Amino acid sequence: MERALTMPKLGMTMTEGTVLQWLYKEGERVEKGEPLVEVMTDKVNMEVEAPFGGILKSILASDGAVLPIGAPLATLVDEEESSPAIVVPVAATLPLAASYTAGQAIPSTPAAKREAARQGISLLSVLQAGAISPLDSQDVLDFVQQSRKNGQSQTAQTQSGTAQKVVRATPVAQKMAQEHQLDLASLSERKAGEKITRADIEAHLATTTAQAAQPAQPTPPTPATVVATQDEESEWIALSPIRRIIGQRMQRSVAAAPHIYLDMEIDMTEAERCRQRIGRSLQAQQEPAPSLTAIIVRAVTTALMKHPEVNATLDPWDPGKEEFGKERIRRWRNVHIGIAVDTERALLTPVIRNVQQQTIPMLARELRRLTQAARENKLKPEEMANATFTISNLGMYGIDTFHAIIAPGQSAILAVGKVTKRGIVVEDEQGERLEIRPIMKVSLSADHRVLDGASGSRFLHRFKTLLEDPYLLL
Repeated sequence: MERALTMPKLGMTMTEGTVLQWLYKEGERVEKGEPLVEVMTDKVNMEVEAPFGGILKSILASDGAVLPIGAPLATLVDEEESSPAIVVPVAATLPLAASYTAGQAIPSTPAAKREAARQGISLLSVLQAGAISPLDSQDVLDFVQQSRKNGQSQTAQTQSGTAQKVVRATPVAQKMAQEHQLDLASLSERKAGEKITRADIEAHLATTTAQAAQPAQPTPPTPATVVATQDEESEWIALSPIRRIIGQRMQRSVAAAPHIYLDMEIDMTEAERCRQRIGRSLQAQQEPAPSLTAIIVRAVTTALMKHPEVNATLDPWDPGKEEFGKERIRRWRNVHIGIAVDTERALLTPVIRNVQQQTIPMLARELRRLTQAARENKLKPEEMANATFTISNLGMYGIDTFHAIIAPGQSAILAVGKVTKRGIVVEDEQGERLEIRPIMKVSLSADHRVLDGASGSRFLHRFKTLLEDPYLLL
């Protein structure tokens, strides 16, 4: 029976997904539960598994296609119906193991490639041990088990039968290296002590392709003037799906929400002193000191609870549910803070839930966990959805001040710059004097349909007060 594979709903806020790459080709056999296609939604990559075993009859959505939930991706045919039409004697079509050479692609399923990369062995070794191509994951596991029985190390199997150097690489990089028959050991020599990532593999493939496509130029007998062309002066880089999604979301936000910007300077003397005191207490418990971001998140949350008009969003009018007005403002009772995190793939925004219930040490732990998950591409879709307010901190890059674009579904975002020591006038009972203080610049971008300058200013003033007297947060 022929059945359709449709775009699944991989998150509560997901409305569409982008097809990144198919892990099988048309006509190939797929096992139930095996990853069939990689899909991206809300900047998170997810593998869609085959709902049943059978043959991938036709692929209806090409790589890069953006489809809504429920749109058809491919059609699969039950194995019982398709097997008479596709079964061909293996010996008549597949070459023997001896006919393969090192570096040649071995017919195998994506699951077999991933398992071989995880075990650190070559598919040629599995084929030479007597397995019949196309190889599947069970062939690889059987080979590893047999190698252990023979007293061989599962990481010492290479295409020449010699020992192979252990290379640190991400799972995605290992999978891509297997698919393109790349030597991770040679790539690791360029990044001594560092882990090979997907970006390294893509850069190597792009360089190799460009070198192969460039024709050999004869050496001129005399010096000649080279006329620059567009290809010589620049390079073309395809827009990745994640960059396309970010661009579309930000464009919609700028077009729909009239932005206003409010800037403020904050004296961070007491905030830094408070952070150090909390850090000494945590270090006594064998925990790292909290980052300044944790203090900022706590201050933002307290200010939002005092000014709930900022912790809000503008909802469109729904004729089926709403009886009054065409639009309405929705104020959230809980505070969910999105934290912009820079990764090798793109800028991701994991969300800390119910921040009003967490102390500064608790926030510091959650910040470390989410930041690490974002940079290792291990965030779940629900960990990046339903933020009510966002903080974007570029101070670590030396940025003094900037204006951020409001994320869709929110009414404000706080842009945080670096802390700079400079002279300011301090006024107290003894009069005025000039002191060197650590100053941080922040900018609030607000949706003018939800907030006006006065309400945004009140929120910023409360935020400033809390950071300049952070013991109110404890």
